[in-house]
Amino acid sequence: MSTQPSTEREYRQGPSLGTVIWGAVVVALAALIVAGRLGWFAVDPGMVAVVLLLVGGLGLVVGGAVAAARGRRGPAGVRSPEERAEP
Repeated sequence: MSTQPSTEREYRQGPSLGTVIWGAVVVALAALIVAGRLGWFAVDPGMVAVVLLLVGGLGLVVGGAVAAARGRRGPAGVRSPEERAEP
């Protein structure tokens, strides 16, 4: 075992942002359609699908932008190897 810091990139464990967002979209769509079929309220499935896909897409874009910005700085604001190489 070495005490030297690893140069390999550490990967986070757990589900990705895309997996969580698409799962939430599918569950919300299914719940609204089931509630409409049970007669709890009137639901237009087409409109619900469009709104959920729009919200899910925006979540993916914003989450990707945040992850990209965080990735440039590295964990806790540590400079990337490219930034360290600059004079």
